[in-house]
Amino acid sequence: MTRKKRMLALALSGMMLTGLFAGCGGNGGDSAGSGAASSGAAASGGAGDGKYSISVICMALNSDYWHMVEAGAKLAGKELGIEVNVVGPNAESDSATQINMVEDAVNNKADAIVLAPNEPTSLVSAAQTVKTAGIPLVVIDAMLNTDDESLYSCFIGTGNEAAGQQGGEFIASKLQKGDKVAIIRGLVGQTQHDQRADGAQKAMEEAGLEVVAVQPADSDRGKAVSVAENIIQSNPDIKAFYCTNDDMALGTYQAVAAAGLSDVVIVGFDGTFNAMDSIANGEMTGSVAQLPVEEGYQGVMNAYKILEGETVEKQQPLDVVVLNKDNVADFRKDLEAQIAESGVKLG
Repeated sequence: MTRKKRMLALALSGMMLTGLFAGCGGNGGDSAGSGAASSGAAASGGAGDGKYSISVICMALNSDYWHMVEAGAKLAGKELGIEVNVVGPNAESDSATQINMVEDAVNNKADAIVLAPNEPTSLVSAAQTVKTAGIPLVVIDAMLNTDDESLYSCFIGTGNEAAGQQGGEFIASKLQKGDKVAIIRGLVGQTQHDQRADGAQKAMEEAGLEVVAVQPADSDRGKAVSVAENIIQSNPDIKAFYCTNDDMALGTYQAVAAAGLSDVVIVGFDGTFNAMDSIANGEMTGSVAQLPVEEGYQGVMNAYKILEGETVEKQQPLDVVVLNKDNVADFRKDLEAQIAESGVKLG
């Protein structure tokens, strides 16, 4: 399936939500802006014609999410006929290894680097190394913790607050004014979870829902069970839960089912395969699905455009899809087709 056909299929299904693009162009000359690393330290995205070599450095390569980013990068490499090497540490917490990978890419004279920084502050120094070497840097998934926009050419990733708002609006469409809802969120202080929670809370309160609790479960399924149980005990008439990742939503469903509650709306965030299974089985109500394949694809495509002298948007928020029982099967089918085409193995 070609990329145009993939995207057309999503559009015709009515699943794609329009993203807002803002910012100014950058070019690579001066503005260089969750297993193990791929075998042999690099996995090629196609035979390539020798014109360019682009290094994609993920937060890690130990989860389906990052392998889907890898799949998108490799699809772009195949389409462009260029060399795309994808690597990542064994864990998202291993910023030292990721910094070394950035330095290796610079030393190996990569034409461009696509980076998902696993520690936005620590990786600033690595970005400076890339800039000093005159190599274009495209940042994906998480912003660097810096005000120096000259360190990277563009940023591509989910607009978490707007996406959270989509989730909150979806919940509001299922409820009545005055209904009680709760938010179970990731670790306090993690920017993406702050934004996802804030966006949803704003949307639900504007719709007249009563947010009775906003509590952290640290993105952990087991902790979410306990947090949800406590909220249910205090609010037996709760009508909905919004969770800032799918693991917490799955834990919340476990608590809701154990309490014998029916018709409680549960919406997660990420669009994981486990969440898709739960939605299809009539358990979770929905999930705000990110598009990691698209993220990897656009990272490489933008790096290529910069190398070709084109101007790209500085900030590029990606679309999200609010999955529900009506669209989850089609979404999953298309996602699995993209992954199969890339040749990346999940799990």
